[in-house]
Amino acid sequence: MKTRKIIVEIVCFILMMNFFYDGIYKVAYWQNFGVWMYYAPLLDPVSGVLKYSIPIGEIILAISFFLPRFRKWALYVSIGTLLIFVFWIMTVSLFTHRLFWPFHALWAKPNWVEKMLFALAFCWLSFVALILQRPLGSRQSDSKFLRNMPADAS
Repeated sequence: MKTRKIIVEIVCFILMMNFFYDGIYKVAYWQNFGVWMYYAPLLDPVSGVLKYSIPIGEIILAISFFLPRFRKWALYVSIGTLLIFVFWIMTVSLFTHRLFWPFHALWAKPNWVEKMLFALAFCWLSFVALILQRPLGSRQSDSKFLRNMPADAS
């Protein structure tokens, strides 16, 4: 049980640092991020809202990983946001063929496959942490939902 808790803590720390770094980096280079959001494919109608909500949301998500009461919520939100990001990359790649990434948020010049794999790896880590947070005896098969029911309902 202690090993599971340590793994969850490490995963939450890694995710917290990733989202905090990304949020602070976008705030530090606010004008560059705003210009990029304006010219980003498929995002121009909502670029004004996303310019503010993405960095603030990433910092709030990082803070929620720090607070044990909100960790489960933060893990779910991180899975959702990372999957939306991967879906956006795939959609832009398939329909507009205009992909560029001006930020080097952990390395110098990532390509889109690296960004997708990175997001999917963090999504997988969030999922593993959610699974490890559950108590050992709380599996779906242990519930009494369909226990001792006949196979035919008649």
